[in-house]
Amino acid sequence: MNGALTVRTVIDGTEYTQDDIRRWELDRARNALALLKNRIGDELMRELLSEDLRVADEIMAPLPDGAWQSAVTEMEIDGITAEEFLTWWQGRLASADRTALLAANPEHYLADSADGVVEIIETIGSGPLRFFLTFHDGVAIEDEGHETYPVRIGGTGRLTDGTEICRVMHEFGDGPRGLRIRLTIQFPASAPEHVFTGHKWHFACEFLNWLEAAHAAR
Repeated sequence: MNGALTVRTVIDGTEYTQDDIRRWELDRARNALALLKNRIGDELMRELLSEDLRVADEIMAPLPDGAWQSAVTEMEIDGITAEEFLTWWQGRLASADRTALLAANPEHYLADSADGVVEIIETIGSGPLRFFLTFHDGVAIEDEGHETYPVRIGGTGRLTDGTEICRVMHEFGDGPRGLRIRLTIQFPASAPEHVFTGHKWHFACEFLNWLEAAHAAR
């Protein structure tokens, strides 16, 4: 009996697959994580992660040559328009909806939006990083194809001491196959490769969760 593991589960007369149980586990894990984040609170979260954040500051500090490298994630979504999603998403940012911001990714540890600046602690690569994101015009990300996205929302992320360590450009538009989103972040080119690879998946996770929440709220 060295074959693949097969589990048959019956609850109240109904048979469930292993995938059913894993979906239940994911839902409960999200609830458990939300409970812990809320119980810990922002001040204690900063304290608990202080050593990780100190190390991250050193890793992410740009070199004097000023070179930047992009990480890009693209998505196409059927079932919701750019206007519908942006109304929901920007509303969450404007209202400092802590629950929605933290729930988007298990590695969102803190999201405090106030006075046009979002304080964020999230995993960048392999560990937590604290930075302050300000959305503004004139962000210097000009890759090919931007002209096909009518809505472009850019920003700059800085460490506590004001050092610029990331630039973001979130782009949105409606196409023949639905909503199109291109998410770009730039880090100093000197950052470890896992920072760039990890954030492509980070984007995919958080925007999928936000898209599902926006769709459900229509």
